[in-house]
Amino acid sequence: MKRMKKTMCAGLILTLLCGLGLTGCGNSGTDGAADDQAAGATIHVFAAASLTDALDEMIAQYQEESGNTVVAVYEASGTLQKQISEGADCDIFISANQKYMNTLEEEGALAADTRKDLLGNNLTLIASAEKADQITSVEDLLGDGVEMIAIGEPSEVPAGQYAQEMFENLGMWEDIQPKLVYAKNVRSVLNYVDGGDADAGLVYHTDALLLESGKIIGDAPSDSYTAVNYPSAIMEAAPQPEAAADFYEYLAGDDAKAIFESYGFTVL
Repeated sequence: MKRMKKTMCAGLILTLLCGLGLTGCGNSGTDGAADDQAAGATIHVFAAASLTDALDEMIAQYQEESGNTVVAVYEASGTLQKQISEGADCDIFISANQKYMNTLEEEGALAADTRKDLLGNNLTLIASAEKADQITSVEDLLGDGVEMIAIGEPSEVPAGQYAQEMFENLGMWEDIQPKLVYAKNVRSVLNYVDGGDADAGLVYHTDALLLESGKIIGDAPSDSYTAVNYPSAIMEAAPQPEAAADFYEYLAGDDAKAIFESYGFTVL
C-alpha cells in the first residue's frame, strides 16, 4: 500500500512539473518552431552601394516595427548581379541601372510582376578641396591642373558606365582616359576625392551630398547620359518570399519615401 502511494505521488509530481514546463516535457520541435516565428524572418537585400545610408536608416526603422531582420549587402550593382546569378541567397535586389536587372530577368531570376523602378538620381561632378577652384565644369577636367579623375569601374559600376557615356557623348573620352582612376564602387570614388587622392570624380548626387572636405561642382549635363534609375525586384528563389514581400511593400510606403528624399533621391 505504501509503495502504491509513493508511485501515485511521484506520478502526480511529474504531471505537475510537465504542466509547468519545468522538465522539458512535450514536443521540443514545436517549441523551436514557435521561437523561430517569434524571432521573425531574415531578409537578404542586395543593393547598389549608393543606397547605403538611406537604406540603413530605413532598415533600422523597419526592423523595429516588424520584428524581421534585414541583412543588406552593398556593392557595385554588377558585382551583386554576378553573385545572385551564381546562387547567392538574395530576397530583394536593387540595382543602380537597368542593365544588371535585365540580365537577371533574362535568366528567369525575378519573381513575376515584382520589377519596378524605385528611385532616380543624377550624375554629379565633385572635386577635392585643393582643386575645386580650378574646376567649374566637366570640360575643365581636360585642363593641365587636373591630373587624376576617379570614376567607377565601367565594367561593373553603373556610375562609371554613366560617366563613360557622358565623356563619349561630349567628345572627351579619348583625351580623358589617361587621367582616369577606376574604383570598385561609387563610394570609393567619393572617398578618393574627399581624401585628396584624386583631383575630381563623378558620383551620384546623393553621394556628393556626403562630402566632408571635397566640393560639389555641379550635375553633369543631363542630356549626355542615360537617366539614372534604380530598378528593384523580388527574386524568384527568395529564401523568405513572404517577408521579402512585406519589406518590398514598406520600400514603397510614405515612411520610406521620406527617408529616400531626405538623402537626395527622387522617388519614382
